[in-house]
Amino acid sequence: MDTGIIAARWVVGKALSPVLDGLVEAWAASRELGPNVDALKMELLYARAMLNNVRGREIHNPDLNELLQKLRDLAYDADDVLDELDYFRIQDELDDTSEAAAEHAKGCVGNLFLNTHHTAKAAGKLLGFSSCSSCAARCCAWPRNTMLAIGKHLPCSNFHDDDGGDSVHDDSKKSVKPTPKLKFDRVGLSKKMKIIVEQLQPVCAKVATILNLELLGSHLTMQSRSAKSRPVTTPTSIEPTLYGRDTIMKRIIDSITQGKCCEEYLTVLPIVGPGGIGKTTLIQHMYNSQLVQNHFQIKVWICVSQSFSVGKLIEEIKEKLPKEGENKNGSAEELIERKLKSKRFLLILDDIWKCESDDWKRLLVPLSKGQTKGNIIIVTTRFPVVTETVKTIDNKILLEGLDDVEFEELFLAYVFGPGKSRNGRQDLLDIGKDIVKKLKGSPLAAKTVGKLLSNHLDQYHWKRVLESKEWELQAGDHDIMPALKLSYDYLPFHLQQCFSYCALFPEDYKFNSKELIHFWVGLDILHSECQTKTFEDIALSNIDSLVSHGFFKKEQTDEKPCYIIHDLLHNLALKVASLECVSLRCSNVKAVEIRPSIRHLSIITDVANDTGRISDEIFKSELIKLKKRLKVENLQTLMIFGEVDKSFIGCFHDLFKEASALRVLHLPAMPFHVGSILDTFSTLVHLRYLKLEANYGIIAHLPISLSRFYHLRILDLQKWFGSFDLTGDISNLAKLHNFLVPEHKDHPAISNVGKLQFIQELKRFQVNSKDVGFDLKQLGYLMELRELGIYNLETVCTKEEAAEAKMLKKNRLRKLALNWKEGRTSTKANKEDQILESLQPHNGLQELSIHGHGGSSCPKWLGAELSIKFLETFRLCYVVWKILPPLGEVFLIDGPSEASLVSCKTGQNFRSLKRLELVGLPNLRKWVAKEVCPMFFSILEVLIVNDCNELTELPFSYYTYCTSEEDVKATCFPRLTELEIWNCPKLVSLPPIPYTQTLCSVDIKDIGTGLASLVYLSKSSKLEIRGNKDLNVLDDNVLAFRNLTQLQELKINSCPPLKERHLKTLTSLKRLTLNGSSIALNPIERSDMEWQLSVEKLTIWHWNGSGKELTQVLFHLPKLSCLHLFGCPKITRLSVAVDRENKGDYRLLLFPIHLTNSLQELRIGNCEKLILVPHRLLTGHHNKEEETGGGWGLQTLCSLQRFDMDNCPVLLSAYEAPACLLPSSLQYLLIIGPMEGVQMLDLSNLTSLTKLSIQDSGEYSSKGLLPLLTQGQLINLYVYRTYGLFAGVLDSILRGMQEQEQLHLIEHSSKLRMLDTNDLAGILVKPMCRLLSSSLTDLILRGNVEVERFTKEQEEALQFLTSLQDLKFENYAMLRCLPAGLHRLTNLKRLRIMSCPSIRSLPKDGLPPSLELLELEVSSNKKLTKQCKKLKKANPEIELTC
Repeated sequence: MDTGIIAARWVVGKALSPVLDGLVEAWAASRELGPNVDALKMELLYARAMLNNVRGREIHNPDLNELLQKLRDLAYDADDVLDELDYFRIQDELDDTSEAAAEHAKGCVGNLFLNTHHTAKAAGKLLGFSSCSSCAARCCAWPRNTMLAIGKHLPCSNFHDDDGGDSVHDDSKKSVKPTPKLKFDRVGLSKKMKIIVEQLQPVCAKVATILNLELLGSHLTMQSRSAKSRPVTTPTSIEPTLYGRDTIMKRIIDSITQGKCCEEYLTVLPIVGPGGIGKTTLIQHMYNSQLVQNHFQIKVWICVSQSFSVGKLIEEIKEKLPKEGENKNGSAEELIERKLKSKRFLLILDDIWKCESDDWKRLLVPLSKGQTKGNIIIVTTRFPVVTETVKTIDNKILLEGLDDVEFEELFLAYVFGPGKSRNGRQDLLDIGKDIVKKLKGSPLAAKTVGKLLSNHLDQYHWKRVLESKEWELQAGDHDIMPALKLSYDYLPFHLQQCFSYCALFPEDYKFNSKELIHFWVGLDILHSECQTKTFEDIALSNIDSLVSHGFFKKEQTDEKPCYIIHDLLHNLALKVASLECVSLRCSNVKAVEIRPSIRHLSIITDVANDTGRISDEIFKSELIKLKKRLKVENLQTLMIFGEVDKSFIGCFHDLFKEASALRVLHLPAMPFHVGSILDTFSTLVHLRYLKLEANYGIIAHLPISLSRFYHLRILDLQKWFGSFDLTGDISNLAKLHNFLVPEHKDHPAISNVGKLQFIQELKRFQVNSKDVGFDLKQLGYLMELRELGIYNLETVCTKEEAAEAKMLKKNRLRKLALNWKEGRTSTKANKEDQILESLQPHNGLQELSIHGHGGSSCPKWLGAELSIKFLETFRLCYVVWKILPPLGEVFLIDGPSEASLVSCKTGQNFRSLKRLELVGLPNLRKWVAKEVCPMFFSILEVLIVNDCNELTELPFSYYTYCTSEEDVKATCFPRLTELEIWNCPKLVSLPPIPYTQTLCSVDIKDIGTGLASLVYLSKSSKLEIRGNKDLNVLDDNVLAFRNLTQLQELKINSCPPLKERHLKTLTSLKRLTLNGSSIALNPIERSDMEWQLSVEKLTIWHWNGSGKELTQVLFHLPKLSCLHLFGCPKITRLSVAVDRENKGDYRLLLFPIHLTNSLQELRIGNCEKLILVPHRLLTGHHNKEEETGGGWGLQTLCSLQRFDMDNCPVLLSAYEAPACLLPSSLQYLLIIGPMEGVQMLDLSNLTSLTKLSIQDSGEYSSKGLLPLLTQGQLINLYVYRTYGLFAGVLDSILRGMQEQEQLHLIEHSSKLRMLDTNDLAGILVKPMCRLLSSSLTDLILRGNVEVERFTKEQEEALQFLTSLQDLKFENYAMLRCLPAGLHRLTNLKRLRIMSCPSIRSLPKDGLPPSLELLELEVSSNKKLTKQCKKLKKANPEIELTC
């Protein structure tokens, strides 16, 4: 059937849904509204019946589409009207008001009610009363009981529990501030309904006439729809060259001609990928390769396409087999069997669209009886579900886009021709690269675009194709979009809907399953014939189907699955959804077609690498113009992705002023409230899905109108980090299914939460029997819960009160937390045992947490009569139970006596337990396991044991190594991946970590072994161990070194020396940190020098060994690029680039010769006695080359990029001459503290230096800083508590130069962009500021206690810094005023005043108009703060923080 008819029928059905149950009709039954509602319902029923009559018949009439679109538009209008009526019906019920009379009381009574009610309202207006005034209310108060009687039959009224108990009362309304009530425009809605009915009648008549004519000539078909027929493929390829598939083709050929496939009688190899990816072309080239031709005696190619008929395929295979010596007697299957009996064959089944398992097995019957090994069937398909049906082993090949280089070559071959010259066309090649990025490696896309470009080799045409994506409009059989749309047409309508609406999300967006479910629920597109299926059931089935059909790709991120619409399929979604959906971003906002039928809009404000991107200002102006192209009043979906700042307020406010029909609203974090951009927000009566976000640190409040969105099903606040104070009565949202909050945040308190019958998650329900609306009875109404946390259970008095929660009946509940207050001084154990028994959950529960229960024993449903056998996560915290759940053999302390054995083997087992947490069990002494892998441990993945002060033994305490899979199976926890043990001071025995290779995460802290802490993460290949005084040796009883061969980072803190034999096993180690530890190497022998480690970074803190031992270590690290040495008092001498051994000097550290090329970063700190020793002092020979550039200082480290010298006062004292000590490769230099014996440091050779920081060096001079500023690469300069650097050398040089030389100097402008200093006198001089005038953008002037005001010369100098954008004054305790002339800094955007309490006012001549941010510290002078606020008021565009 035509998609337009199906879509129209769906919209009509959606419009009918509010009136099918009769509730709206009953409520609106008056002389004015009743007939109109009835007329509209009848017209919609007629339209649906008319469209239903076409079921099962093929209709192909493109001219019908426009009429169908008109019908859809009217159906949407009807949906809005009827949905609005339903909204006000709910509002009346909640507020006990009456906007329309009941038609149940027809005649005098009904008319009297209606007339009295509306007469009262009219009289109230004439007398000056509001519609809700007391006078008007008294006039129509007498019919109230009649309305309430009707209301009892409506679902949003007070409701009863399953046992016919008391209803939930909303007594809390007295204490809840009511939110503003919306007024009901009865006359306006009545007119709308009349107009819709009048317009529907002629449209339905015309559609019906056309359909009747069509049906006369149509025929009934088996399928509801059929996709366009596919072209037949053959073994001969029309592509002479195969690009980018050589590797995979070789892999396939090797596999089928000489791999494992040759050992099997029959192997099926499926190849799956989206349309146009090159599956057929790949197999054609493989099929015709000489190796394949020679290897297989029989080769058959069958194009299957959309019709998988076993009989037809058997006949085709028979016809294509060799005819010689043919015996025609017997069936086709028998003939195939005879011909293949002793022959090795290759069968290609190309382009399979569907294949049932039974049909596939029938097809294989004659093909499986051959007596020769190595027979191959290769299947190509678009659909992953087909591969699961046909594959014989896990051997499917997923064909994806070509890599960038090969794809660009293929693209250019289609444009210019294979092997043709492209010289001189660089302009086109540059545009072509941008086009290539959009084609996502699809060969068919390259072919389509190549044809478009090849006929017009000019820039204008190529740019037009790029900007308009013209290839998406090409409709030939061999173009990319038609090829992809064939797969889409093959989907049933409900899957088409689910896929096409995803076009609203950004490209490559990563969906999680819950996000998709909530989005589809908000759109109201999840429906099923089966009444027992939930929205989740339907949505998950749809997701699986879209994965199976190749439209979603399932990926794993952070151990959670996500779904992505990859590559050109997102473009397909945009295309097929373009009638109703549009997604706007910077690159398409001008050119995108916006149809009158658009009802779903997304705006993406930041798109990385968006070709054709325009400026933000142009983007905003184009958004404002959209109002003329877009019927905003029809929008049902608005989604905004990306950053939105205050500058968007104007354009969004103007654009969305009339957006009143929204059902789905998705907004990002914004620095303003929702009403700033949506005037209509509080009146969104149709809203189903609301997603709001707020960043950390921003004062944001939830909208006060939340409790009035009566149709709301999804409230998504997962990224809302503002206030969670709810205004209004949230329990009014009776249709709410999901109230989503941040992962580590609980739900706020909701009074009378029992009214939210469909709610699925309630992470925190705080029992308070004294406060109405917070008793356990509320939970008895919530049968749809999936997650529930109950707190303050100590306030529950009786088991009967607990039973009112009806936990056993909640068959959808998957996650439950039961919490009593921890640390109570007295408890009634018997009472709390009874209460816990009464809270027995349904046996489908998957996660259970019990915290602080004051009873004496675990409940029967968790022990002797275990009912929740399929529990996956169990958390038991702070209980003193004498009987534990079935965990094996446990020793518990029973009073002051010794621990007694308590067997927790009840004959019942947890069959699915994957995560177990035991926290704060003070009487747990031992947990042992005498059986090998008891059932309840066999699939455990996570074990957490914390705060068990008496615990001495765990089931694995005495294990050693498990290096093989068989060893792991013999342990108690063969699948354990995560282990955490904290604060168990008597636990003195643990296995070496990681004792199995399955362990991925280990966190041990404060236990009774010699370990203070141990953290191991296999995912990031890290291990950190900290010892204590009880750790005597670091060996393989502590760390399982044989299981650490993949370790990349090791940190050892306060441990005995690590032995060489253990270090050598860490063959993948990249980063090693030793803090208060060392390495014990064997005595040096030539054989020992051969082993090496690939360590790239070595960090040493408080080295316990000698300089000689560290020298030995460095000789084994040929790839070392980063070396940090901090606090090594035993090492007093350092020499660089020495190709000899340290034979006797234990205080000498030698850098091996290989470090001259490998070392890139050297940091030395707190080595107060360390001296860099020249070679001549070691050898006793004077070497002139050493002074002129060879081995002088650190110059031999020719790859060094960063050097830090922190509190090493004598490091350079051996070098008396002011020579260049540092290599010219240096990019970052940090000097902290004084340098004894160094009068002036020569920096003149550091031509690559970009960052220089000198701190706390006192009086200090430097040679060569001037060239760094004028001719070097210096960008960042930090000078703090170091004096003389500017005022001494540099200032005297600048002042002594001739004017002509100064001008020449300034022509060689500095590159310095950021300067941070407290040397005010040195920097604020005219020559310095003129030098930096064109480059400096950031200046921080740090405190000087004595400065009260800037001198006139300093103020004038500061005004030369015309490029300055960010200026900060900090820690000027006595400074009374800012420097004059700041208004002349015309590029200044940010001014910060921090810790300057004496500044009372801004400069008299003002601040520059370019200023965007003015930041003050909270403790700033009150007068200054007041003046800044006044400035902000006059200039609202300035952001003020104070």
